[in-house]
Amino acid sequence: MDVATILTTLLTTLLSGGGVASFMQYKQNKKAKELENDKTASEQWRALYEEQTKTVQALRERLHEARTLLEEEKRQTLMCRFYVCEKLDCTEREPPHAEIMKEFKQYSEK
Repeated sequence: MDVATILTTLLTTLLSGGGVASFMQYKQNKKAKELENDKTASEQWRALYEEQTKTVQALRERLHEARTLLEEEKRQTLMCRFYVCEKLDCTEREPPHAEIMKEFKQYSEK
């Protein structure tokens, strides 16, 4: 057998036996697997994004609740300071706004 016979036999086998077709099928399968991997990765990223979005939303709600609570405490502190007596060393302590409180009591009695 010489080289020409071997090459002719090899080419005939590849062309008639579907060698080219199997090579093309291999490339298509490889591309399909790559696309499937890309799709899976995309779905995983989307799920991660949605999870992170829910986490951020929950943290924003907690922050809003904390700020609301802080504002309420600040308001109560200011109200307490409004009624604190400034005379600390006497027995007749009265709030700094005693006149306003007296007027309020007079109106509330009527």
